[in-house]
Amino acid sequence: MADAATPGPIDPVRLLALLGLAMRAGKLQVGFSAVEQAVHRGKEPLVVLASDMGASQRTRALRLEPVKGFVTGVVTGEDLATALGRNKLVIVGVSDPGFVAGIRKLG
Repeated sequence: MADAATPGPIDPVRLLALLGLAMRAGKLQVGFSAVEQAVHRGKEPLVVLASDMGASQRTRALRLEPVKGFVTGVVTGEDLATALGRNKLVIVGVSDPGFVAGIRKLG
């Protein structure tokens, strides 16, 4: 399930592929601290949250402002971590307009 900023069902495989491309291009904020820093610096990322993210972290993440929106319920933390070469990962942010547009087109 995606939020209002990204309507419709999103293919998790295509989302993970696009996030991997964004990471290789250096356009991905990986982890809570990096996403939080991007928000505080005014980058307004599109935030992808793992479906199995803990309740307290989810609440904290959903309070981040300003952001371009949230993508939730599409991928698990294990899917994100595996696709992006990490051990654990439940949140990433994308600030690059091209990648944000690409993710929105998936839905």
